[in-house]
This record gives sequence, structure tokens and C-alpha cells, in this order.
Amino acid sequence: MSHTPNYDTKIKPILDALQPGERVCAITGEKWFMGEEEIGAYRKFNVPPGTLSPMSKRVRCSVYSTGYQFWWNKHFETGEPVLTFHHPATGVRVLPDAEWHTKDFSEVHLEFTTETPLFELLAGLQKRVPFLATYDVEKAENSITLVSFGDQNSYFVLGCRSKNSFFSTLLLDGEESSLVMMGTNVQKSHGMGLCHTMYNCRYGFHSNDMIDSTFFNDCRNSKSVFCSTGLRNREYVFMNEQLTKSEYEAKVAEIDLGKRSEVEKWMKVFDNMCNSEMMWPENFNYQVENSPGEYLCRAVNCYEHYYAAPYAKDCVYVGYSFGNVSDCAFGWGMSGGSSKQIETVNSARAEDLKYCMRCNDSRALEYSIQCINCEYCFGCVGLNRKKFCIFNKQYSEEEYWRLVDELKCAMLDRGEYGEFFPASMATAYQPEGGAIEYCAKTMDDLKPFGVLEFDPNAENAAGMDGQDIANMKRAEDIPDSIDDLGDEWIGVPIYDPVAKRKFGFLKPEIEHYRKYRIAPPTNHYVPRMNSIVRSVNACVFESAQCEKTGKPLRIAKNTRWPNRKVLCMEEYLKYISDRN
Repeated sequence: MSHTPNYDTKIKPILDALQPGERVCAITGEKWFMGEEEIGAYRKFNVPPGTLSPMSKRVRCSVYSTGYQFWWNKHFETGEPVLTFHHPATGVRVLPDAEWHTKDFSEVHLEFTTETPLFELLAGLQKRVPFLATYDVEKAENSITLVSFGDQNSYFVLGCRSKNSFFSTLLLDGEESSLVMMGTNVQKSHGMGLCHTMYNCRYGFHSNDMIDSTFFNDCRNSKSVFCSTGLRNREYVFMNEQLTKSEYEAKVAEIDLGKRSEVEKWMKVFDNMCNSEMMWPENFNYQVENSPGEYLCRAVNCYEHYYAAPYAKDCVYVGYSFGNVSDCAFGWGMSGGSSKQIETVNSARAEDLKYCMRCNDSRALEYSIQCINCEYCFGCVGLNRKKFCIFNKQYSEEEYWRLVDELKCAMLDRGEYGEFFPASMATAYQPEGGAIEYCAKTMDDLKPFGVLEFDPNAENAAGMDGQDIANMKRAEDIPDSIDDLGDEWIGVPIYDPVAKRKFGFLKPEIEHYRKYRIAPPTNHYVPRMNSIVRSVNACVFESAQCEKTGKPLRIAKNTRWPNRKVLCMEEYLKYISDRN
């Protein structure tokens, strides 16, 4: 039996009338073809199609992904600085996780109404209820971290389980490593993007099971590789040329990667190799069935899904899913067995969510933000262990469904229902947020979505107030060689004029660079991470042709290497076999 009969009566003719065909996005003017996969998602979730293209829906969700960023926000009650990824200029405040979980914010509620637009109500409500500061899954030890899975002695890591590591995101079981994005079992390595089981490696991408290697892309189970691509089960390869052990060691001994100038020289060689010589596969999917997309691992019946590890089923237009995720559409960042969600961002262990953000361990929520352990809530913000609430106010089950039916009908009539939260409610600093980092967008691309624009140091988020920039160390004065980076640089503020933020060297960081001969960086750690992010394929799909056969392909865009040569999977496998 339907709980919302009036809404169901209204939505049925809309869904029945949907037919495949060309549409025009209301925000970008982009034309796209609405196919059966997309129409099937709207009918499955019993929601209207809305006015945006699938790509614009993805962008609108990704602006809510804070990406890799750290800010000083303010404690909701005391005003004291608290480290988080929610920028204070967005108007939200935070509480340390442990404090947040002791509170009950249901007293901050609104009276039921269908007259005021929903997003106007929620925009005000989310500023009256604090956000969790760090969203830690496991407690970190002696670390500066957000969304920790149990970091130890690590600094400025986000979404990691690491030891003695630095400036990384989505690094699991990493140790003594730095500047790693999406890696597992990475040891004593630096500058890795989408690499797994690495030991003593530098500047590697899309690779597995590598040892003592530097500047490599799409390599597997190899050792002692320098500036090479597409290798399998190889050893002592320099610039894609097979050498003897003594020849290889002699060449490598001449290269000092402890010098920034030397790294930059070889980085140009490597970039040219990846952009014009390397043969790329049409995707980096693994064990997929009927699942066009990118970075998919054991996916079944998924359509234009981006990054699924280790399993996804029956999903369409999803960006980033972790764990066993199924029956989701147009979402971003689902994890931990989440299912039956449409246009939901960063949910974990949740089921039956529609248009929600950061709702964990919950089910049957709609248009709710950061509700934990909740069921049957609509338009709520910051609730914990609640049920049958609307705008944070408690109702009986019978009254709840009557009011939800009335509210959904009013929203449908106004064209609200079926639209995700407006980009202006996002809590990220957009130049470092998910839409730019992972969807290859620019701020000009995001302006039509209505994102907030502000100085990164607004409300002293970057800790710059009272700092005399003129008397800070200059980034250009940082020594070229790690041998010349003395202890006098420890803890000294350095101004990055491009990022408009200060940074400094931590003592364990400099010790790490010395131990592994890593050249001293001259920019803020967030742009460093963004350079790694741009090395992996983006959550944007475009048409291409197989370099050898001309076969039409659908590939994920790469902004660092935009002119790469791509092979269809059949030709790619032949190429790898012949090459190795």
C-alpha cells in the first residue's frame, strides 16, 4: 500500500510519458539523449526527471564533495577554531565528532509548511545545526587527519588508514608515504595516483605491484623501472628500453631526484611520454559485466559509473562508490553496502535515500542533511536516532505520511521535487572541491550552478589573519635540493602566492624527505594533491576513437594528458602482449 497516494497519482502520468529522446539541460544548455538507462532510474525511484543532464546532475552533487581540503572553522558553541573541511564562509559551523554525538538537535525545528520553498527552509536550518568536524570512522593517533580510518603519526591525510604518512587521500594501509591518492598497501613511496601494492616508488599512476620504480604509468608486477609505461613482469627498464642490471643502475645513479630541478626535468619527459607515446586502454575496469564506465572493479549492470571498489551492481551515473553498492543513480560517494539511493552524496551503510547528503546508517530519508541512525525523515538536518520527522520536528507515523504526501505534491507542482540541493548550500571551497578536482570543471563552469565564491582566507579559515605576508619566507627561496633544506625551515610560515595560503614544513615531513630523498616542494599541499588528482582520468565521459581501428569509444577525460592515444580493449590487450 502506498504511503503517498496523492503524489503517486501526480507522478504516474509524468513517468508514463517519458520517452527516449534529446533533451536540453536547463543550466548549461547542453544537449543530451535521455536513454532507457536514465528513464529506468526515474521510474525505479518514482521521481520526475528534473531539468538537468546527467553530467550536470553529477556536477551538482560533486560540489558537495569537499575533496582534499583543510580549514579552520569555528566551534558551534564556543567559537574556538576547529579543523575541518567545511569552509566557514559558507555559513556553517562545526562540532568535534565526539561532542556532536552527545547532542540532540531535534529541538531546532521548523513548523510544517508547503508555502515556503524547501531549499529556502533547509538553507536556514543547516546554519542552525552544526556539522561534524571530521567524520572519523576510527580514532586517529598523533595525527592531523579528517575522515580517519585509524591513522597513526600521519599529517594532513583525508580518508586514510596510514602510518607515518603525509598529504594523502583515500590511502589505505599506507606507511611512510606521501602525496598518494587512491592507493592501497603503499610503502615508502611518493607521488602516487591509483596505485596498489607499491614499495619504494616515486611518481607512479594506474599501476600495481611495483618495487623500486620511478615515473611509470600502467605497469604491473615490475621492479626497477624508470620513466616507462605499459610494462608487465619486467625488470631494469629505462625509458621503455630493456637494460642489464648494471646498465640500469648506472643510468639511475646519475639522476638525483632529491633535486626539484631534476624532478621537473624528468616530469616533462614523462608527461610527453604519457601524452603522445603511451598507448592507453579505453578504461581501467576489472572484471566487469555490462558496465561501461571507468575504474570499476567487479561491477555488474552499471552505466557510466565512475570508480567502484570493490563491487557495484545496477547503478547508473554514479561517481565514486566504495564497498558493495547497488541500485543507485546519479549519486556521489556512496559506501559500506549502501543501496537504493538517487542523487545522494557521501552516504555510508544507508538504504532508500532520495536527495540526501552525508546521511549514514539510515534508511528511507528524503531531502535530509547529516542525519545519522535515522528512519523516515524528510527535510531534516543533523538528527541522530530519530524517526518520522519533518524539518526536525517529530510526528506520529500516520501524521508523518499524510504531511509528506502533501509536501511532495506541493514540491512537484513547483518543480522542486526531483531536484538536488542548490550548489549555494555546499560547504566546500569550490576551487578545491570535488567538481573541479574530480569532474574537470573550472570556476567559470560552476558559476551557472550558483556556487558560492569567496576568498580562501575568509573568516581566517587558512589561519592568515594577523600574518605579515611580506615577512614570510618566499616559496621561491626554498632550496632546490633536499640536502640544503636545513632545520631552520621547520615550522616557518611560507606564502604560496598562487594558492593565496601559507604552508610550512613539519619536522617529521623534512625527515621523511631526507630519508627518501624527495625534493622540497614550493607550493601549498592542496595544489600538490590536485596535481596528482589531475593525473587520473576524470569523472567526465567523452567520445573517442581507437587509435588503431577507428572504433568509436566512450572514455573518461584526462586533463593532464589530453592528447593521449587510446586503444579499444581488444587492441590494447594485443599491444600489451606484444610489448611484454
